[in-house]
Amino acid sequence: MSMSSFIIMVEIQCPHCHKNIELEGGLSGLFDCPYCYKEFSWENAKKTKQISNHQINHHEPMPLAFKIVFGMIAGLILLVIFTIYVLIPILYRGL
Repeated sequence: MSMSSFIIMVEIQCPHCHKNIELEGGLSGLFDCPYCYKEFSWENAKKTKQISNHQINHHEPMPLAFKIVFGMIAGLILLVIFTIYVLIPILYRGL
């Protein structure tokens, strides 16, 4: 992957609902908030691309509780698979 394919992102707050939004670093213009769907204007200090009414894709990090629960479920599934394929045949055949 070349260095030119990386995109610099900036994090701003929606002036209406005050949620954090990520925008591409060089963009300026009118945007629709992905949370409240209200339009707002953003002027970047370093203007590189001027756009109009760009739809923003929002990205929220996965909550810690979800990661913990997902890890526990995955571990339980692996434990069940291990039990079925390894321990049960050993118990029935003997050591």
